Amino acid sequence: MNQWVKDEHVRIAAIGQGDWRKFACVVDNHQYALMAWLKWFEMHQTPAVLVSIDFHPDTDPAFWLYSYQKALAKVDPLDEKAVEAEQQRVQQKILGQMDVRDFESVAAQMSKMNNDEQINTAMDLGVLSDYHMINCMAAHHYAAGTHYLVPESHFGDLSDQMFAACGFDDSVIGRTPLILDIDLDYFPKPSFDTAGDLFNKLVRRAELVTMARSETYFNYLKIEQEKGFTIRHCEDECLALLNRCLTMDE
Repeated sequence: MNQWVKDEHVRIAAIGQGDWRKFACVVDNHQYALMAWLKWFEMHQTPAVLVSIDFHPDTDPAFWLYSYQKALAKVDPLDEKAVEAEQQRVQQKILGQMDVRDFESVAAQMSKMNNDEQINTAMDLGVLSDYHMINCMAAHHYAAGTHYLVPESHFGDLSDQMFAACGFDDSVIGRTPLILDIDLDYFPKPSFDTAGDLFNKLVRRAELVTMARSETYFNYLKIEQEKGFTIRHCEDECLALLNRCLTMDE
């Protein structure tokens, strides 16, 4: 555990006070949010629903890239069926070596995971029962999991209008425990003052908040004129917003 904490520059931040006190876990690369979700699962022994706010959907299958590369190296790359079968074999082998009751067994496989595979890995492991992905690239409804497309005019926005425009309503969460997940590449400029009642409600409802710095994507996507808007500035401002959500009056 200590190694991934060190490598990912993990920051555990206490947010809120009193009855509203909870924790936010900040990681460099988004796939390592899975480790925080797993720790929460260890304590509660029940799967959570994830609400993630991200520029990208981050819902590739578990270990998709690693297994694809392994498949190409073993079978004829032109034989699509053979590649798919070998890829699935590699994926299932890795998942079979991961036990949600054994944190280190999951940590041992993290070097094989890409930064858009954590959600479906958590679904496969039973750490999550469902997810709602609010993103800037795609809208889709799966048997388990829904993508909500944020209109370009609302990129980086946390207002009630943004949630309405992409079609997200928190009633879909029901009574299931909630984990709120935020990728800082969603913010092309400082826009934390747009947060409305629904975002505040999600923060208060969440039992855990995870944040990914995703610095390479953040720097690529941020507005060119916002040269002073650094990843550390964005991280600090987002944590400050979370604190405000947990200290304001109902």
